[in-house]
Amino acid sequence: MVGRYTVLLQHEQRQVTTQRIDPKIIVANTILQLSAVELTQSIEAELMENPALDVLEDASCSGDCIDPSTCPYCSLRRKSNSDSDPLGETPDSGDHEIEFDPTYGISQTARDDDQDPVSNIGTEVTLKEHLLSLLRATVAEKDYYIGEYIINSINERGWLGDTIESIALDLTLPESEVCRLLEVIQSFDPPGVGAQNIQECLLLQIRYLQEENPRGARARINCLAEQMVRDCFDSIPLHRYSKIARAMGISVEETKLVIEYIGTRLNPYPASQFRSPWTNGAAEGKSSVRPDVVIRRTEYGYDVEVIGSDTAGLSVNSLYRDLYNSIKSGSKQHPSDYRRHVVEYVDRAEMFIRNINLRRQSLRQITRCIIDFQTGFLETGSRQFLRPLTRTRVAQLLEIHESTVSRATANKFVQLPNQEVISYNVFFNSSLSIKDAIESMIQSENPSSPLSDQQIVEHLSERGIHVARRTVVKYRDTLKILSSTRRRR
Repeated sequence: MVGRYTVLLQHEQRQVTTQRIDPKIIVANTILQLSAVELTQSIEAELMENPALDVLEDASCSGDCIDPSTCPYCSLRRKSNSDSDPLGETPDSGDHEIEFDPTYGISQTARDDDQDPVSNIGTEVTLKEHLLSLLRATVAEKDYYIGEYIINSINERGWLGDTIESIALDLTLPESEVCRLLEVIQSFDPPGVGAQNIQECLLLQIRYLQEENPRGARARINCLAEQMVRDCFDSIPLHRYSKIARAMGISVEETKLVIEYIGTRLNPYPASQFRSPWTNGAAEGKSSVRPDVVIRRTEYGYDVEVIGSDTAGLSVNSLYRDLYNSIKSGSKQHPSDYRRHVVEYVDRAEMFIRNINLRRQSLRQITRCIIDFQTGFLETGSRQFLRPLTRTRVAQLLEIHESTVSRATANKFVQLPNQEVISYNVFFNSSLSIKDAIESMIQSENPSSPLSDQQIVEHLSERGIHVARRTVVKYRDTLKILSSTRRRR
């Protein structure tokens, strides 16, 4: 006998509370954590990927403004080095992604000095000094004054800041003589120096790569890059892949590969790897890292500059903006795919600019809070004057979440008024001031009667620093300082 069973299906509705993170918050936190160099790379990548994100072109500045520190176009920064590229050869000491608008860039505020002597020699030299040394070893003495005049006419980007006609007129020489010396200077390192515009600068660098590897694996892509920069230069920053492919007789995929090669192998600013002539060359300001924030002492107090976060040069493309407004107002009918494309990229560009501004505001607020706490340290440069401070305390004062402070300061460096570059972690490490105080006491003690650990505790207590004796022993061991009995001489 087979039994029969009846299955009853029931529908039940329940309300469950779950926590989901808004994708916009994830993007904002990601940008907040970026260092200055990483932010520069992110901006350049977004410019390549997002057609709605554009660079202002209506107000370029050649660097001769009255106050470059307040000029939104002079104060933009450009990275001089990036991560190594897998394609191999490079025309200079670092890899640079291309930016075709000369008004946009990130100019260096801090030298990329290393600790070894060879690196220090290279980074301390200005572009003018470097070119003059090459000129003396290359041209005849009678031509030296022509070459020197041309080198003095090269601007901070590494381009020729004057015309050949005006130089020839100033020197009362035929233009052919000026061109002859200019060709010699354009053969100097870094490749692209002395170019009259960005297009010529890129062509000089491509020819340099062709000479370095005439029959190598990059021979074809170098030839295509030269043809593209020469014949289709205006279409490259607009990403008109199909138009370029038709003009050059190659596939769209190969066109994208060549444009990526141009963007990663060439540097439109040859002078970026050299120290600017106006940069302070104090030896104590040397650092192997670039600061993300610069603190300057002014007559009104301390000024905070966040490197690489100035969005004055970024905007939404005017064409995309007009289309976006017409779509939102419903004044014109557009295909659904067209509307989705425009709205997606315009919203993405606006959010990108807004998140960069948020990063700058957060870093500035946090740094100003730190300045209020650590004024003694900033005034003296001595870590003995560091006051105990935590990220939680900063978050409470600014009424923001502690994780925001942690993300904003993680793996970032700040340049002090004395040109020293330190990690943000120094401000939040309360033990550093104690360690420095202990080390200073022991260095100034009487060698015949050294301070015991208990005496150090008492001296610290007189300074308002209350620690246990075992803490002093731990810090002394960390500093690799012997006990009082073994220090006696």
